[in-house]
Amino acid sequence: MHQTRGLPEQVSIECVGSDIFVVADGVKIAKRGHPGTQQAGTWVSLEPGYIVRDCADGDSIEVEYKAQRIH
Repeated sequence: MHQTRGLPEQVSIECVGSDIFVVADGVKIAKRGHPGTQQAGTWVSLEPGYIVRDCADGDSIEVEYKAQRIH
């Protein structure tokens, strides 16, 4: 069995309390690391296959999805 998923159609950033999430098609795929932690200033993946990075312009993010194969 192969499971594949295309790139998300809708991507947004949501703030919940002190947490910041990247949401793709209604699923939280990454969380912003809290200040004072090893993950500070980075996006921590919450869903397998997704990588979220800040872009050099400082105003946008890049979402990458690497399809995982399940046999």
